[in-house]
Formats: sequence, C-alpha cells, structure tokens
Amino acid sequence: MPEQFLVKMKNYIKPEWWLAFFSAIIIGFLTHAYVFLNRLPNHDGMINIYNTQAKLVSGRFFLGPASGMSTFFDLPWVIGLLSILFLALSAVCVVILFNLKKKFSIIIVAGLIVAFPSVSSTFAYLYTADGYMLGILLTMLAIVLTRQYKFGFLVGAILMGLAVGIYQANLSIAMAFITLYLIYCILFTSIQNKYLWQLVGRFGLMGTVGMSFYFVVYKLYTNVFGGAITNYQGLDKVGAVSLGDFPNKLPLIFQQLKGFFFYSYTTSNQFNFFEILNAVIFVLIAIILPIWIFKKKLYKKVSQMLALVILICTLPISYYILFFISPDVGYHMLMVFSISTTYIFLALYYEALDELKPAMFEKAMAWMVVFVLGLSIFNFSLIANISYFNMELRFEKSLNLGSRVLTRIEQLDDYKDIKKIAVSGRVPMKTKLAFEILPQSIPIMTGAMGDTVLTASYHYKSMLENFLGYRIDAASEEEMQAIYQTKEFEEMGEWPAKDSIRVFDDIVMIKFH
Repeated sequence: MPEQFLVKMKNYIKPEWWLAFFSAIIIGFLTHAYVFLNRLPNHDGMINIYNTQAKLVSGRFFLGPASGMSTFFDLPWVIGLLSILFLALSAVCVVILFNLKKKFSIIIVAGLIVAFPSVSSTFAYLYTADGYMLGILLTMLAIVLTRQYKFGFLVGAILMGLAVGIYQANLSIAMAFITLYLIYCILFTSIQNKYLWQLVGRFGLMGTVGMSFYFVVYKLYTNVFGGAITNYQGLDKVGAVSLGDFPNKLPLIFQQLKGFFFYSYTTSNQFNFFEILNAVIFVLIAIILPIWIFKKKLYKKVSQMLALVILICTLPISYYILFFISPDVGYHMLMVFSISTTYIFLALYYEALDELKPAMFEKAMAWMVVFVLGLSIFNFSLIANISYFNMELRFEKSLNLGSRVLTRIEQLDDYKDIKKIAVSGRVPMKTKLAFEILPQSIPIMTGAMGDTVLTASYHYKSMLENFLGYRIDAASEEEMQAIYQTKEFEEMGEWPAKDSIRVFDDIVMIKFH
C-alpha cells in the first residue's frame, strides 16, 4: 500500500538527508524566487517560449526528454520547482557521498549547490533549466551508485551517458566530484591502498563505459542517420585534439581559473566582494592542507601522498576537461559548476576536524571556514539577484523598444503589405549600469549581462508576435543580403531617424547603428 511504502521510506531516509534536502529547498527558493516569479527571458528565452529542446545537432540527445517533464512551454514557476527539486536531491547525493553528519556541513553544502553562480547563470536560460539541473542530479547519482555498490558502475555509466547527453559540461562535474572524493578519502579517512585503487578502477569504468555509451549515440546520429552536428563550441570537432595539443591547454586552464576567481585581476577593475572571499578561501586552503597532512602524518604513506599530489594537480584539468576533447570549445559560467568543489572542500575539512582533537587554532579555523562559506553562499545569492535585476531591466528596455518599433511600422503607408521583418545592426543601449557598474560588481554571468535581448530579426519577430500581438515572420539571411545590396538601403538613415525604417516588397527593414 502507498501508506506502508511511505512509512518504510521514512524509516530508510536518514535525518542528514532530510536536512540537506530541505536546506537546499529553502536556500534555493530564497535565492532564485526573483526569476521563478517573473518572466525574464534573455536572447535565447525570447525565441524559446515553446520549444521541444530537441538539441540533437548540439549533441544533447537527451535534453528534450529531460526538459519535457515541465512541458515544452517556458513556465517559470514549474521549471523553477523542478530545478530546485533536482538540485536538492543532488545535495542529498553529496551528503551521502561524503557521509556528512554535522548540521553546518550539510547546510553549507546544500547552500553551495543551489546558489553557486553557474546555477544562477543557467536560470538566465530558464526555459531549459530543469533539464540541465536533472543532468547534475544524474551525474551525482552516477558517482554515488558507483561508490556504493560493487557493480554500481554499470548503472552509473548509463546515468553518466544520459547526463552528458543533456549537457556535455556534466563530464567536468563528474570528474571534479570524483577527484574531490578521492582527495577526501586520502585526507579525511583511513582508506587502505587496495580499496582506494578499487575505487579508482570503478570510477574509471563508470566514466569509460558512460562516455562510450554517449559516443555510440553520437556516431549513430552522425554516421547512420546522417545528422549534422553544429560547429557551436566546437561540437563538430569532438575528438580532434591531439596529444601534442595538451601542453597548450594548461595556460588556457590557468587563465580560465584566474578569470573565474579573480576576474578583476585581468582588468583594471577593483576587487569585488566575490573575489575578496575567493582570496580568503584560497588562503584558508593553503593553511589547512599542509597542517592536516602534517598532523595526520600522511607524508609517511608515500603512495597515497603521491596520489594526493596528482589529484590536486589534475583537479583544474577536471574543471576544464572539454578543452582536451574539442579544440574550439570555450567555457563560460554555465559550464563551471564543477568549481563548486573548491568551496565544498572546506566544508569537508570542517566535517572531519574532530578527528584531530582540535586545539585553539583548529577551532578558530573551524569558525573561519563556516563564516567564510556562509558569506560566500549569501554573496552567491546577491550575485543571482543582481543578475535577475539586470535581466528585468534589459527585458523592459527591449519590450519598450519593440513597442516603439511596432508603432513606427503601423505608421507606414504600405503597412498592410508587410509580412516579414529584418533588422540591420543593433540599437545602442549601452548604459553605465549594464556595461560598467555590473561587470565591476559581479562575475560575468553568461546569459544575464548586457542591455537588450533584441539582437537579430528573429528576436524582433518573437517580441512583436508573442509580447505585442503583431504576427510577422523574420526575413531569411538571403533576403536580408539582397536588401543590403540595394541603393535604397544605403540611403536609409539610422534609428530613430524617420528614414531608418522602410518596406522592401513585403519586408520591413529597420536600420540600427
């Protein structure tokens, strides 16, 4: 009976899991309610009000089914509910993986997972966010099952293949959390060499079989069914990186890490609070790690010490593993959820600290870790809401521009002949807030920055049709190129001049800057 099943489940679920789940739910909704309770589409959201998410050309073969649970409509509240649910379950998986018991450790880990900037950046593309969050959950489940059961790697491999088929960056998440778990085993448990290598073997099998599953689907799609993979992010060149290219990727990884943790260091901006906290976190890690190694006398375990050094050195490679798979890939904020492991490491230290019988210094470090990580979670939430604030301003400006454009169209003498819209250039809306203040205050939040969501003809089509009720099609690239060659187009003024809008046959052309 359902009631009996619920009773059994209640007895099976540990209090730590409940705490992780509800902490993630509460922090998640407090952080992201802004975007769940409003309609804040970005440039992609504008054209994906209804979309099946069949991203086969992007190699995301399982994104459509993953996003389909919330229907293919852009429903902010429904998608938000599912997204936070998947992230909360992911937090439970992390608690299980690292066997967390302390309340603060659990709450901090849950907060880091639901508030990390990659999550907020993904919510800028809210129409597809639940699929991406399900991908994170499948990745974490794959790791937990592989760790938990001798042959769990078989199920884990299938889940891993599905997760990468939702978003390729989930491979980075898998490798980073596996690496962190092995570091955790060496530093914070009394693991035997034999079991450590068994774990390495299991994780290796899970990854190999899982990625083989993904590549089989990839090859079936491209070779058997004749599907073409897009060149976006180098997806059509998967596997084209040679061994000789590997050394060139290391400076690129260093540059990416510097850009994430200390973006202002690469510019003339002053350090913002996000970067100050990151600096403190690195100082804490630099202090904690050698002291822990010394006090636990890990240096006497030569093989494990060597493994620890290798794992720490390869962790950045795990973050950016796709650099070694495609030569043209470029990482952005959506793709670096794996970096959350840097922050989670400190939570693991706090969890394990009682083993050292902490003296005054260790107790002070414990307070410092909890304080800094708590501040980081709060700051992540601020970053999220600043991003959503800009998204609201950006959409309002775009909506008002669309209204002005429609008014101008309706004033044309040949208004009734118009069937398509074409735009040249972009309307200048580079405000100080969006292009100076925001980049100095928060990290570059992909999908949430900028001043407008209207950048191409199909964006204007969607704005006019879906938000202003004027049905119109977007001109094709060939039709636009034909207009560009005409003398009449050259003589047009630039928006908002009176002659900046003109009809060519059944196409209304708007000439921006």
